[in-house]
Amino acid sequence: MAAPDSIRRLLALWLVIPLLTLILISAIPGYFLAVRAANDAYDNGLLDPATAIANYVRENEDETEVKVPPAAIEALRIDTIDKIFFQVTGPDHEVISGNAVIPNPEIAMDNTGQSVYSAMIEGEAVRVAAISIPRRNGNVLVQVAETTLKRDRLVHDILVGAFTPAILVAFVAVILFWFGIRRALAPLDELREQIRSRTPGELSPVSDSGAPLEVRPLVGAINDLLARLAEALEAQQRFIANAAHQLRTPLAGLRTHVELMRRETSGNGSPALIEMIAGETERASHLANQLLTLARAEPGSSLPIARVPMDLRDLVSQSAQAWVPRALARDIDLGFDLKEARILGDPQLLRELLANLLDNALIHTRSGGHVTARTRLDSGNPVLEIEDDGPGIPEAERERVFERFYRVAGTNTEGGGLGLAIVREIADRHGASIALLTPSSGKGLLVRISFARLPAV
Repeated sequence: MAAPDSIRRLLALWLVIPLLTLILISAIPGYFLAVRAANDAYDNGLLDPATAIANYVRENEDETEVKVPPAAIEALRIDTIDKIFFQVTGPDHEVISGNAVIPNPEIAMDNTGQSVYSAMIEGEAVRVAAISIPRRNGNVLVQVAETTLKRDRLVHDILVGAFTPAILVAFVAVILFWFGIRRALAPLDELREQIRSRTPGELSPVSDSGAPLEVRPLVGAINDLLARLAEALEAQQRFIANAAHQLRTPLAGLRTHVELMRRETSGNGSPALIEMIAGETERASHLANQLLTLARAEPGSSLPIARVPMDLRDLVSQSAQAWVPRALARDIDLGFDLKEARILGDPQLLRELLANLLDNALIHTRSGGHVTARTRLDSGNPVLEIEDDGPGIPEAERERVFERFYRVAGTNTEGGGLGLAIVREIADRHGASIALLTPSSGKGLLVRISFARLPAV
């Protein structure tokens, strides 16, 4: 499959290549016009020495002779750029005088008996002026040839003078094309940044203000997709919330009946069965509560979060009484290292976040282990940390454990796989970052959640 091409590159190619092609095509007739201009400029001058030599042609009774004075011969050699050749031939094409063999003209003479044409002498291109002189015994042909260095130089100067401005204009046009393309595609860049900067739960329509007409159908299609996605997400949240609510009522009744059975039973096998039912009921109730929390915390939830100034230290200390007895029951040392860490947050959601972190830590820490809850400031940013010395999470699994219902392979502990998914959703709703790290001891897991600092009043 071919790699996708860039719109900028395609537009640039479709603008620049035709422009350069037109310049090259226009150079072809320009070259021939320059050659014609150069020949016109020098051909008349080449006829002058041919006419001068023709004036020295004399016809005697027996023969035709040419007596060119030495001064005239020297005049032919004055040109320091081109070489000059001449030749006089008789009626029978015999050479009467000259310093080179010059080919006869292949074109007819004009009505004045003159002709100028191109030829080759000793491998060099020359321009030849020929004059035919009628005599009694036939015509005498006088030819003067000149190499084309001056003509070539003039052609070069004409082409440079004619096409240098065109090339400069093309260069400037390419630059203007590039800036024009960038300016024309700027709305696409703005649309991209507008979509990229959105949070996962921000499904409001994308603004098409300032968008070109060609881009507006794309914006409309994106908005239609966002609307359908918002509807689907809302329906999913309603389903989860309703299902969780429907589960809580019978589960609460079941828990009540189990407690009554605990008090009334006196059989030998019944207490164990009752305890098993009580444990399963408790886990089902916990799962229902987690689903409700997830429905409220996930992006797109219709339930707004209440951001109020609060201290993470107070949040953890108030929850300590509920978790210390559970830690003691599992013979786990639950410690607290609490310093002031003020944030803007929703107390109810953050209590759920803390509860899920402590629940995970206590579940995965063996009897006799340690769990520490810590609040502090890190470079001015409030931080909540939960550290344990349990088995930890392999680095390859640390991103996947935030997926719903995902459990690390080989984990035999209780839990539904929603705890860290809820923690991430709540952290995202608060604009906080979450990291799973290995403690300095090299054993266990350190969960660090970094919040934005409280705005200065």
